Amino acid sequence: MNRSAIVAGLVFIAFVGGTRVAAQGQGSAPLEVLYGFSLIDGTGGPPIEDAAMAIRGNEILTVSSRLELLSGPNAPRDAIVRNLGGGWIVPGLIDAHVHLATVPNRERAEAELNRMLYGGIVAVRDMAGDARALSSLARDTRLGQLQGPDVFYSALMAGPTFLSDPRPQSSAAGEVAGEVPWMQAITPETHLPTAVALARGTSASGIKIYANLEPELVRAITDEAHRQGTKVWAHSMVFPTRPLAVVESGADVISHVCRLAWEGMATAPTEYHHDQVPLFGNFSAESPVFTELFEAMRARGTILDATLSMYVRMAANPDNTQSDRCDLGFARELVRRAYEEGIPIAAGTDFTTDREDPYPSLFEEVEELVNGAGLPPMAAIEAATRVAAEAIGVEDRYGTLEHGRPVSFVLLDANPLEDIGNLRSIKAVWKNGERYERGAFRPVVVARDDVRRVEARGPQTAQQALDAWLGLWRRYDLDQLGDVFLQDPALTYFASDAEGVIEGWEAVLAYHDERGFVPGGFAITDELWLDDPLITHFEDTAVVSAVWNFGKRLQPAEAGRGPFSMVIVRTPEGFRVSHVNMANYPRSGSGS
Repeated sequence: MNRSAIVAGLVFIAFVGGTRVAAQGQGSAPLEVLYGFSLIDGTGGPPIEDAAMAIRGNEILTVSSRLELLSGPNAPRDAIVRNLGGGWIVPGLIDAHVHLATVPNRERAEAELNRMLYGGIVAVRDMAGDARALSSLARDTRLGQLQGPDVFYSALMAGPTFLSDPRPQSSAAGEVAGEVPWMQAITPETHLPTAVALARGTSASGIKIYANLEPELVRAITDEAHRQGTKVWAHSMVFPTRPLAVVESGADVISHVCRLAWEGMATAPTEYHHDQVPLFGNFSAESPVFTELFEAMRARGTILDATLSMYVRMAANPDNTQSDRCDLGFARELVRRAYEEGIPIAAGTDFTTDREDPYPSLFEEVEELVNGAGLPPMAAIEAATRVAAEAIGVEDRYGTLEHGRPVSFVLLDANPLEDIGNLRSIKAVWKNGERYERGAFRPVVVARDDVRRVEARGPQTAQQALDAWLGLWRRYDLDQLGDVFLQDPALTYFASDAEGVIEGWEAVLAYHDERGFVPGGFAITDELWLDDPLITHFEDTAVVSAVWNFGKRLQPAEAGRGPFSMVIVRTPEGFRVSHVNMANYPRSGSGS
């Protein structure tokens, strides 16, 4: 980005006669400049080394190198400058194929959304379920009332014979599957303008074309949906409509790479059944039928939602009745060829990892795209950011880090371009301007009897323990103390606002309770931050030294401030804080 563009992004700040004049009102969010990281912006361009990002509230103003943004006469003079301490930033991730409410269970959905958010996922595309439940999840995540990615969902259309399947029956519980706006049976007699309008009335972002529809109906649904401004997301094989006919109908996204194999079969079933498997040995990824298919997809800009890792998991479990549905070698080669042919590939999963897994399934899909299909790491990152946003139709807000976009990104500890597995090295996640420390992640596990409990899990490194402790003071959440502090009589705490030492877990818990911490926490206006933190590591302990600050960053003279030290110890459950010492500098002192 050239300097004139950077200056244009910051023109709302002007200086006249040495006096700052801000274009926004007194109540506006402060201008902040983040630096201390390399950045992948999601557009496919080269990463920016030693990058910087200017933000105000939940808006990105500009992204550039630190040198361009912070040096020279046009550098913003009133910005809060934050050093993120090294690492890599990528756009907030997107899973382009999830199912949160096939059989609605609010507690399980909330647990999964929580895991997704702390796994860097800021948006998901739900590919059919109970829209009554999905609309509630979408509202609450969008408003920040529920911690999770923003939820975009579909309304399903299929032939009447498919609607007897147990899944749509579950998603329409209490009503008749096929006769509700989010789960409609379509026939040649259906008045499609009304059907599409009913689907749109559920606040669905797209229509999913599932199965048992002739090519003429697939095309007619697609034409009407596009006329009404709605995306069309289809299975790659709709039965009896083959992949090429689905593409030629104008579907925006097609799902499941293995079903593309039906394009190479002389005959195909007329209706969908789980046990249908094409004869993979009759063709290869280089067969001419796939050349024709990819040419049609490239001409129309059709996105492939491959769900490759789903087939990997099926094949790995011989007890799975669907383990033979896909030839993995063929699937991987077909995804590789699709990429080489210029087909946009979105990262979608269509499964969830075990509840005990600290990471959602999207990481398996991205890793399979690289390690199985041979995509470059940058392309796999785009699949989970920019292309996934295009699949949903929200590329104007998600998927890339550019001027005017929301402040939604992931800070990683290691370079994902060197090893795509480094995408798991999450330090923190920003969604819509709010920061979530990975070290503060606490999986919510729903027992089989639907009794909700919170699993005790905490920081797995000293840095995560420090981040989690800082996170306590951003949310005042009493529930998180047990995952941060050593629950032992040996715990000691010298508070800046209390005389003497606070000894033992129970006393430290009581101290935070007295200071206003509550279960679940709440947003606060003041902030605790550390200047120049230094972590010295020993075998099973780490010592942190820094200068603490508490107050408002825009009014540093009014903030409390003093020397800080912390001891962090390794326990069987992870790293825990065993000692804190927060002394005070005089308010007018320099702190030196």
